[in-house]
Amino acid sequence: MQYQFSEVINELKPSFIREILKLTVKPEIISFAGGLPDPSLFPHQSIKEASNAMFDRNDRSIFQYTTTEGHAGLREWIAKRFSDTHNVEVSSDQVMIVSGSQQALDLFGKIYIDPQDAVVMEAPTYLGAIQAFRMYQPKFKEVELQEDGLDTDQFLATMQEEDSKFFYGIPNFQNPTGLTYSTQKRQQVADILQQTGKIMLEDDPYGALLFEEEGQSSPDTRPIYALAPDNVVYMGSFSKVFVPGFRLGWVIAPKPALAKMIIAKQAADLHTNSFVQELLYEYVTTHDLDAHIDLIRQTYATKKACMVQAINTYLGDEVELFPTSGGMFIWVRVPGVAIMDLLTVAIEKNVAFVPGEAFSLTGGYTDHMRLNFTSLEEDQIVEGVKRLKAALDAYRANQ
Repeated sequence: MQYQFSEVINELKPSFIREILKLTVKPEIISFAGGLPDPSLFPHQSIKEASNAMFDRNDRSIFQYTTTEGHAGLREWIAKRFSDTHNVEVSSDQVMIVSGSQQALDLFGKIYIDPQDAVVMEAPTYLGAIQAFRMYQPKFKEVELQEDGLDTDQFLATMQEEDSKFFYGIPNFQNPTGLTYSTQKRQQVADILQQTGKIMLEDDPYGALLFEEEGQSSPDTRPIYALAPDNVVYMGSFSKVFVPGFRLGWVIAPKPALAKMIIAKQAADLHTNSFVQELLYEYVTTHDLDAHIDLIRQTYATKKACMVQAINTYLGDEVELFPTSGGMFIWVRVPGVAIMDLLTVAIEKNVAFVPGEAFSLTGGYTDHMRLNFTSLEEDQIVEGVKRLKAALDAYRANQ
């Protein structure tokens, strides 16, 4: 049987990270590859309590179809929380619940990208966004990241080009670099969006994961949406602050853009799982989500410090670390090393990571790697870094 697949799907490759994760199912492998939350922090008992409360009400509507926009109470809760936190007015009819923020990437691509439109991306950028947008056959343009965010001179020039359709960016604890835009860069990005009349898709899954570190001032994590609400579609997620398996995220958007995304979602899946929406709403209205997030932040800050110390101890001057004050990843450069080749050796040494070129549109960052510190215990982090050192030594011995 010969299957006549579309040209688009035939040109796409599987997710780099998912392919690496297939190699790491062996229990002996320590994986720094996936962006996985710490499962010990999933609020099992609180979820059980919320679920029991739902069933005790004997309300069978929780199993029924719902609106495409999503649970009305949950949308109102998101709108109020966002408005109060970021000092910007958002109404519930600007909010739609999505099946994880990855779906929001796909829906936005559907409503905005025609073949050969230019999508402007950070360099490097989240590989899941590259994969989602490629379904719609765009061109890509890269804007370099500096220590405090985008190169705004390059960004202005790129956004002024007629074929530049929109900009996708992660201003808070960016994936993969971990950097956060400065207050000045946020305002400059907002000004450029307004000046050019272009739109940004702002991805913010890590904004709540800010670490309070002694001797360091906290970075500005206010969304660019709050500075230019007519020019930004904002993506939020419960995966990093609640549980990822529920696949619950949301978008806040100007009403014309949201109306088109609703049409696209109706065609995709009618609506996000209504039961888990109701369960999440029960949880956030009867439990302290902020206290839970504080626990996550404290735990991840400790794990990040553990990884940084281990890298400094065992890899030392052989690598360059890029500072981050939140999120889930550390971006590492290993000068003079072909990271794809190092990955092969690392797998043999039972440790895995994501090579930098997976986050590049042009095959760059060949001497970089992204390390996740959230999903492992501290002793595993230290052992994994030791294995990285062994892999690097073996790699150098064969050169």
